[in-house]
Amino acid sequence: MFKFFKKSKEEPEIEQTGFEIELTASVLAYELARSDGEISEDELSVLMTEIEDIAEKVGKDKQEILKIIKIYSENSVSFYEFVEDINKNYSKEEKLNLLKFMWKIAYADNKLDVDEERLIRRISNLIKIKDIEVLKLKDLFKT
Repeated sequence: MFKFFKKSKEEPEIEQTGFEIELTASVLAYELARSDGEISEDELSVLMTEIEDIAEKVGKDKQEILKIIKIYSENSVSFYEFVEDINKNYSKEEKLNLLKFMWKIAYADNKLDVDEERLIRRISNLIKIKDIEVLKLKDLFKT
């Protein structure tokens, strides 16, 4: 999905560092945060914590990483590429951690929008995580 070796006029350049999993998760989380039409400060704060970790690992500025995430989010037509990467590269534990991160983003503003839940459940189905596991993770983040 993230081909950072290639230079592109549309996509910022960044060295390949093996942190594509975190970037994929962050793009999906960004999509989730904006799924209700507005990214709240609380949602952005949770997302920025993850972005800061990524930025530190790759030696880039967090705003540059956020810009990359926004570009990928705005230019993606479907979740197919994300889901394909996740199913190829994530272990079951990493998939569950992705869903935990997404629930954390969804509940960051202390309300769960129907579109946020629908998106998480759709992604979990596509990455082959059973509903019972998804609901257990959801319960961890309910306020």
